[in-house]
Amino acid sequence: MKPMLDELKTILKGEVLTDKSVLNKYSHDASIYELAPSAVLSPMDSKDIENLVSFINAHRHIYPSLSITPRGAGTDMSGGAISDSLLINMADHFTKIHSASSNLLHTQAGASIRDINPLLASYSAMLGCAPTSHAFCTIGGVVANNSAGEQSLRYGNADKSIREVSVVLADGKEHTFGPINKRELQVKMAQKNFEGALYRRIYSAVEENYDLIKNARPKTNKNSMGYNLWTVWDRDTGIFDMSQLFTGSQGTLGVITDIKIAAVPKAKHSGLLLIYLTSLKQLSNIIPIVTSHAPATFEGLDDITFNLGIKYFKTLKKQLGVKEWTKQQIWLLSTVAKFKSHLPNMLLMVEFDSNTPKETYDKIVGLQEDLAKYHFSVQTEIEGNEAASAPFWNIRRAALSFLRNQSHGKYAAPFIDDMTVLPKYTAEFLQKVRKIIRKYKLPATIQGHFGDGNFHIIPLLDVNQAKERAKLEPAMRELVPIILKYGGTMAGEHNDGMVRGPWLPAVFGNEMYELFKYVKETFDPQYIFNPNKKTDASWDFSMSHIRTSHR
Repeated sequence: MKPMLDELKTILKGEVLTDKSVLNKYSHDASIYELAPSAVLSPMDSKDIENLVSFINAHRHIYPSLSITPRGAGTDMSGGAISDSLLINMADHFTKIHSASSNLLHTQAGASIRDINPLLASYSAMLGCAPTSHAFCTIGGVVANNSAGEQSLRYGNADKSIREVSVVLADGKEHTFGPINKRELQVKMAQKNFEGALYRRIYSAVEENYDLIKNARPKTNKNSMGYNLWTVWDRDTGIFDMSQLFTGSQGTLGVITDIKIAAVPKAKHSGLLLIYLTSLKQLSNIIPIVTSHAPATFEGLDDITFNLGIKYFKTLKKQLGVKEWTKQQIWLLSTVAKFKSHLPNMLLMVEFDSNTPKETYDKIVGLQEDLAKYHFSVQTEIEGNEAASAPFWNIRRAALSFLRNQSHGKYAAPFIDDMTVLPKYTAEFLQKVRKIIRKYKLPATIQGHFGDGNFHIIPLLDVNQAKERAKLEPAMRELVPIILKYGGTMAGEHNDGMVRGPWLPAVFGNEMYELFKYVKETFDPQYIFNPNKKTDASWDFSMSHIRTSHR
């Protein structure tokens, strides 16, 4: 392997790193898995990636397992950003933001959302699909995972916002994909090259299996499992859009280098109505009323998560600055004091926004009065502006980080962390899920996007122990039929990777799974892009690479 890596250094302008400390750092993402790469590469530009792909094609007969895995900030929770071969760090040099406006962002794939947010805010805009981890993640990761977040209630996943992607494919060339009409499609399919073959094969597959594909789409507000075949071809509009396939592909079809994505309006003012529930059963009555008021966001977290947020709020001091942290800490503790050490079972956070404080406040009061009218025994509290809302949003956004601070040998183990159903099924669905969690003695927290029916259920366990690992597969087997009963998905926004890839046939059926494989093999016939993820994932492989260090 060393001679090959030495040769790579002569053809790439960017860095080729093989230090043990570097390889260890990049052997983990936010999942329960670990894979140590042979090298970490930081390409300078698209030409570097083109040369890398061509190099792999030329050397695969010598090194059959040679592959490349793109990585942004490593916040992926499914194991999609780790590799036992060559890992491409896109966050080093692919960080240029080309342009921004009130409705469109054009950027390289490695740009951080932390840098993008203030730029869009200067145009009174934001990303509608920015995930809760927006303080850490990259735009390439958002697109590759088909991510979503707090604003997905209104704006959906990244596939709703994507306008164009540039991708280095298996032919060693960069290609650009976006929506085209039928006449443009005919021109593309007539091309006598690799790209023309892609268009012909994918169009044939989606046209011949049109009804199967449409019917296989989860009956949910969001989904990031499989490949987005259901949004590639629309017979009614005549629009064909292969950018949809790369949105949610996790780097398994090619390396995304450049992105054009829609920006959405950002309101000037926002505020929260906090709703405290004593039982999950109350959700069946509360959710329809809340959603009828068309909130901007509708989040929730259980008492365990909220308690952890209070306990570990001190860890946000550096991020917020001492002055702001002190202000938020005082506000948070004053709220908690009202419950006299007995926090409710569930905290719902319903956000409204507008361009005036009064309009925002009136919206909040309107929901509060509506809830009171139905005599629900719930306590509510208004946090009528951004400052008052801030500590609660910080707890919600840092929830997984707080979970990782758990002690006593138990750690956040995301493997059932992204299940999604229609909101109307929430109460019934969560009660069934809780029975399974209790059956397998999986102490877990519940948080997520309640307005979307998207729940981040994070068990706390030591997956290094065989008896604990043995719980994962049977628990998943019992959960899949429940998800299917409600027309749901196992991944609303966290994708497949190593943890859910093996379950694609169970969720979508063999016919649809074969179509997913067809997509993979059309774009990547030699399996050089991010193997052992999505359609190429194996439960045995995944479970044999459980992470051994957690701090």
